[in-house]
Amino acid sequence: MTKEEMILKILKENNGIITTKEIKENNIANVYLTRLIKKGYIDRVKKGLYISKNSWGDEYFNLIYGINAIYSYETALYFLGLCESVPTSYNLTVPRGHKSSLNHNNKVILHFIKREYLGIGKVSIKSPQGQIITCYNAERTICDLLKDKKNQDIETLKYAINEYLKNKNNRDLPKLMEYAKTFNVEEALNNYLEVLM
Repeated sequence: MTKEEMILKILKENNGIITTKEIKENNIANVYLTRLIKKGYIDRVKKGLYISKNSWGDEYFNLIYGINAIYSYETALYFLGLCESVPTSYNLTVPRGHKSSLNHNNKVILHFIKREYLGIGKVSIKSPQGQIITCYNAERTICDLLKDKKNQDIETLKYAINEYLKNKNNRDLPKLMEYAKTFNVEEALNNYLEVLM
């Protein structure tokens, strides 16, 4: 199998996406990526990320590839099945002082947080297109929404908490209370829990 055929095989196995990291892991020189671009087999999405011509790619994976960003707020609710509709913009949480192309993307809503809080509740999930992406778990997402309640749609928040509470197999109330304490939203959460439980 030639190096180009190896790249095309990896693309097929990865739903049409390949990274330079995967190329290096397979001992393939980057020159073969360039050749496949010139032949019209693949496109470069951004530095280190390529997709096959016959692939739609993965908008969620592509957006945060190579960037220290985590899907959050309404976007995380969508991934977790805790909202009624597909969000029209991408909510991402990044460390304070973050600078990247995301800062200039009008479809992205950035939420800035201290670095020590960035990893709390971070999980890896599959995007709707099948790639592994990072997002916050339900407990962290609910706390974020409560923390920023004045900028959130109250009905979306109520729906999310209600759906979370209904799912007794996946909810983790002790973790929710722990996060509520960490993010100083205990009182707001208790108000919702008293009504909904």
